[in-house]
Amino acid sequence: MANTNTTATGTTATAGTATIAPADGTADGRPDGAAGAVWDALSAAPEGATVSVLAEASGTSRATVTKALTAFAEAGRAVRAPGEGTGRGRTPDVWAPVAQTATAGTGDATPAAPADDAATDTTTAPEANTGTGVISPDTLATAMQVLADEADRRAATAESLRKAQEEEAERRARVDAELRKAQQREDARVVLADLLSTVTTTLAAIAADDDEQVARGMDEVARYAGSVRRTTRATTSARTGTGTRTPRAAGDRGAPSPLRPLVAGHLNAFPDLEFTPGEIAKVLDRSSGAVANALDTLVGRGEAVLTCERPRRFRAANPTTDRATGDGTTTGTDAGRGDGDSTHAA
Repeated sequence: MANTNTTATGTTATAGTATIAPADGTADGRPDGAAGAVWDALSAAPEGATVSVLAEASGTSRATVTKALTAFAEAGRAVRAPGEGTGRGRTPDVWAPVAQTATAGTGDATPAAPADDAATDTTTAPEANTGTGVISPDTLATAMQVLADEADRRAATAESLRKAQEEEAERRARVDAELRKAQQREDARVVLADLLSTVTTTLAAIAADDDEQVARGMDEVARYAGSVRRTTRATTSARTGTGTRTPRAAGDRGAPSPLRPLVAGHLNAFPDLEFTPGEIAKVLDRSSGAVANALDTLVGRGEAVLTCERPRRFRAANPTTDRATGDGTTTGTDAGRGDGDSTHAA
């Protein structure tokens, strides 16, 4: 048989020779149009080239080069070596031509073996871009859970602190109430004990027919009556919760206790000395105004003597030498004394 025509996909074979050409190309295998320019650039780079290099060498766009290379790969005329790495650091793919060979007389065209195993997959899709800086859904879900847990923790802590503050406020209120109650009871004991002493002394004066002492005792009882009423009101307020003021300590200057006997006792303890109301107030731990009132009462009763007007000074009265006058001063051997400062033992 002189001529044998064998038809293969995309190839034409003649007896003794085999020329491979694409169906839409020329007899020498070069494609038409822009693809031919890409093929020329690819053929000129047997070691391989990137899409950017081929686009510049062929004078076509990257999209045209990519389309032509894909067609070459499907026809077994080009292979792609994937770049290395991932994301932004990934190197570009490298494309290389595949040399074509033919067997004489058989009419079958056998392409050359691919340069490497990667050429067998000519339709591999571009790898997914896993660029950096992208938050995965799992990471986002974890972050949201952490925020939710933190919000729950803060709410629980705030509630715990609120309860602790309420409990502490209640505890302090109970302690304050107990302290007020104890102080009020102590005040009541002091007032009643002093009142009992005054009543007993007055009863003894009545039995002794001492009219002067009886009058003094009755005055003291009347004065203590006011203290008893105040103490009773304070105790009642504490029991019912209507009181708002906290009683002062037992040693306070305002605590109810008999003052006039204390002032008279101090003067009698130092009969030769003179004192101002302030000096006696410091010793007795009482207010100077209350001590001054007590001294005026003692002067009116003849139990004390006003020795100096400015500053006001007092001493114990001496019944044998002092005679009270109507103007609050005294006459006698010791009257007018007090031209110097007095000192006494505390």
